[in-house]
Amino acid sequence: MTRYSRSAGLRLEGLDETWAAFSARSGDSLQLNAEAAAVLELLTDGALAEEDVAVLLAEASGTNRDLVAAQLRDLWPQLVVLGLIEQVL
Repeated sequence: MTRYSRSAGLRLEGLDETWAAFSARSGDSLQLNAEAAAVLELLTDGALAEEDVAVLLAEASGTNRDLVAAQLRDLWPQLVVLGLIEQVL
């Protein structure tokens, strides 16, 4: 099962309806939607498996877990490329 953690030095701040993230790894500042920010918030306390994130988000939003997991499959690689999360073994 794949697990992810927030990249070291990641900063996340709310801005009205969007979020700003600073990646110390890439040196970039980015504007994120609420869904991406929610994933990063869940990873604040440490690494989580993809499945665990899907379950937590589904419970919090009252959405079907399989639907959330499907949407996350597209999000994980984007967050990695942007330097916001890292895959952990």
